[in-house]
Order: sequence, then structure tokens, then C-alpha cells
Amino acid sequence: MSDWDRYSISSLASGEADPLGNLFLSPAGQVDLSNIRILHAGIDTIRQTYSGVPCRYEFDRLREAYQSGEGAIVNLAGSDFIVGAVGQDSGYRYKLQNNDLGVIVLFRSRHAKLDTFGSHVKIELSPHFIYEHGANGCQTYMDTLACHLLARLEHQSCAVHLAIDVQGWTPPRDFLDRFTTRSRHIYTADGINRMELDQGTIATGYGDRETVTFGRAASLQLTTYNKSKQALATDKLDFWQGIWSTAAGDDPCTALYDPDQPVQRIECRFHQSVLADYARGEPHNPDTGECPDPHKGFARFIDVVPHLTGLWRSALQSQRLDHSRDLIDPAWQLFRDDPRFHSSAPDFLYKRRKKTPGQGNDKNIALVVGNLISLYARQGFTAKQAMHGLAHCGIWNEIAAYYRARGIHAAEFRQLLHDKLIERRMLGRAA
Repeated sequence: MSDWDRYSISSLASGEADPLGNLFLSPAGQVDLSNIRILHAGIDTIRQTYSGVPCRYEFDRLREAYQSGEGAIVNLAGSDFIVGAVGQDSGYRYKLQNNDLGVIVLFRSRHAKLDTFGSHVKIELSPHFIYEHGANGCQTYMDTLACHLLARLEHQSCAVHLAIDVQGWTPPRDFLDRFTTRSRHIYTADGINRMELDQGTIATGYGDRETVTFGRAASLQLTTYNKSKQALATDKLDFWQGIWSTAAGDDPCTALYDPDQPVQRIECRFHQSVLADYARGEPHNPDTGECPDPHKGFARFIDVVPHLTGLWRSALQSQRLDHSRDLIDPAWQLFRDDPRFHSSAPDFLYKRRKKTPGQGNDKNIALVVGNLISLYARQGFTAKQAMHGLAHCGIWNEIAAYYRARGIHAAEFRQLLHDKLIERRMLGRAA
């Protein structure tokens, strides 16, 4: 698959590409994606599993609380939890839950005896806990809870969900037709109608493509859905609006988030078995090329953190929206390459900054136009396509004013553009 070449207005002035530019060029044409705004890139869910031998005192205390009746509360490591049962499919017997804190603890494996070493604890952290405590704080808190419940404790495995929230993009009507995935299970649900098949993909749909999901929960799962509606339905809209409203654009004083527009989420869910496969040898850190330690793997969440951006890019490359047979969709390329998942900042926000030529910047305008014409010649654009590209490059008003001030009007400009394209092709000066 080929990528689009990316440029920004400032990079065009110097005749160079910009890996974070909004102007996408390929033989298929030109696309300006400046209307797409990434409001958030972060960790949505953490699941950490521990092996060990259950502490008998804690087990007896939790069992007595559970047997005392529904709604029993216990204190664990300084936090109160409601004790309840959990379904057999989970593999555990007891659930400790505190939604206000954003923590769920599953305790006592159904697949190992009480006095034997086994996978007896699984801890799940919600987005608001992750945001408040940061990566190191999350790992420390999970380890503290597990130490209260287990002896001979070992980190067994970890699962993470990564997500970005965007405005200015929704899945196109032919999304499923153009989507490439290795998953073979298909599940669709439109409104109240449901269907399950085994073919090339898994797809879950609600209404008018509000939700689409590829892959099983026990593998690499990718989903996109209307986060605004989901947050409203789960009474989390205030929390997420607080996150989105802090995303800044070129002007730090101007927020990117528009509360009147829907927010679309793209989420990758990495099951612990998938992370274990990744840990066996491929480099994932996009900055250093660093590989996970094969002896340590991804057993702890904190070990995964330096590789989150690489994992995200790998996932969006293997499960991918294509523009055509040999070309990735430009918006999907932006979603794959631009988000950064950091370990230290609890808000995980990605901010894009670019410089746009302004009034009195005539030299840059001339350089931008000249370099764009060279790029159009290389891609085989016709004069009509090149004219359309210039008109939608993001600074058409400045270009028009520049040539108007020099006495060159529409018809003359079209002829000039036509001549320059031919000149670059004939003289081999196409970029």
C-alpha cells in the first residue's frame, strides 16, 4: 500500500514535505484535511492480571461480606468497594467495584484452587482514573491492590485500549467495502436487527453506521462509533467535554472542540494475547526503534507505555481504510500517523501547530504555488485538476490576491498554469 505525500503551507514555501501537514497529494489527486481535528489521543482502559496465592484473611473477609447480602462494602487499600458476584464467563468468583473511583477488581480464579498459585486477580481501570493518576500512578495503585490480595505475587499479563476522538470525519457510506482487515468473524447489528456470519471481517453496526467493530474481544479489536452519543447515554458527557475542550489548535486561545458537532471515536483494543505476540520481537517505538525486552514482555502496563504509539500505528496499518486498491485513505493515514500516546501527561492530548503565510508574505505565496505546480506535474495532474487543487489548498484567497495585484486574472492564470505544467514535464523539473 502507498501513502499520500503530505505538505503544509509553510513546508510548501520551502519546497519540502511535512509529515504532519494537512495537504495530501498522490496520483489520485489532492485532499485538504484541515477540517479534521484530533481532540484527544489516550488510553481508554487498562486491564492488569496478577498471579499468586490468595491471602486467606482477605478471601474470608470478602466472602463474609458477599454472604451478608447485596450492597456489602469492604475497604481495600484505603478505598471502599461494593462486593458482588461475577458471571462464570469471567473466570472469577468475586467482583469489587467502585464506579466513582473508576476501578473494578476481579478476585479468586475459578480455574485454580484457593491455596494454589494461579491467576487470581484482574484489575480494570476506567478513563477518568487513568487521567487523574497518570501511567506510573495507575501501575502503583494496581500493584498495591494486588499486594493486599495475593502472596507470591507476579505480573501475568496486561491489556490496553487506545482511542482517538475526532471531529470533521465520520465513516463514509462505503466504509465496509473499502476496509481491509484480517479478521474473519462478521457480526452486524443495525437497529434491532442482528446477523452473525463467518466471512472476511467482523462488523457491528447500529443505525446509520454509528458503530462499526472489527475483530473479536480476545484478539485485536478495532471499533469506531459516535462518542458524543455514547458519552451522553452513559452519563459521561461532562467528563469528555472537559477533555475535548482543552484541545488547542494553531492559536492556543482557540479551542478545536465544537460542542454542536458530533465526536467520532476510533478505538483499538489490544487483548493480552495480542500484546504478548507483539512483545516477541518487532520494534514499536517510533522514535527510537526500541524493542520490548523479550524476557520481560508486556506483563506490566508500565512496560507497554513506551510502545503505545508504535502499537497504534501497527494496528491501523493492519486494519485499514483504503482509498483504492494500492492507496490508503488519506484520513486513515492521518489517524495512523498523527496521534501520540504519552506516558507522563495525564491528559494525553495531541496538539498540532502549523504556520500559515499571512498578509505581505508574497515570496512565500510564490514559492508555495511554484512547488505545488511541480508536485502536480509529478503526479500527472491535468490543468483542470491543478486548478482545483490550488483552489482547495487552504490559501486560495492569498493566491488570488497575489496574482490579481500583478494584473493576472482568471483566464490568464489558467493559461499560465497550463504552460507551467507542460514546462515542468518537458524540462524534467517536476518535483
